[in-house]
Amino acid sequence: MQTFIKVMLGLKKEIEAVTPDSYYPSIYKIDYQILKKEKIDTLLFDIDNTITKVDDLNIPKETADLMENLKKQGFKILLFSNNHEQRAKPVAKKLNLPLLSDAGKPTKEAYEKALNILNSNKENTAAIGDQLLSDIVGAKKYRIKAILVDQLSKENNIQTGMAQKLQKHMIKKLKKYKQFQIGKYYISENKTN
Repeated sequence: MQTFIKVMLGLKKEIEAVTPDSYYPSIYKIDYQILKKEKIDTLLFDIDNTITKVDDLNIPKETADLMENLKKQGFKILLFSNNHEQRAKPVAKKLNLPLLSDAGKPTKEAYEKALNILNSNKENTAAIGDQLLSDIVGAKKYRIKAILVDQLSKENNIQTGMAQKLQKHMIKKLKKYKQFQIGKYYISENKTN
């Protein structure tokens, strides 16, 4: 909540902390070859509204295929969720991926634990998610490449719904400061439409 308030007050450091390094419409549109060229070999994927709809246990074939393809390319992948194990574990099982549920994003400890699970380091890691206040803030504070994707669905549970309401206000502020705008996708410092 402190980050939200500081962004709304226009504090530059906090605005930078919520501005993603890259922004894509979905996980399917991310250019994973660019990540490879940047020596990224570890991907931390959020679950709800990033790879599946909120509280949905159905995994689209496209998602399963993408994860399998990324593994074949040599990426280490972790499903990294603040949601409880009962919700997240079936998704991890269906995708045959390791999981850190009840993660505690955006804390530094959550990211350290995630990297320890995969025996990875932050310099070679990208975190991918749909939430500025958890996925992006946590990654940026821990100096991990932060990739924002659009929400898969407008449906939310209590936890994601509150975060999305706060995020809408922050996005308006970021747009005012020309830091970020929904629908203007970009890769790292190369901000393009």
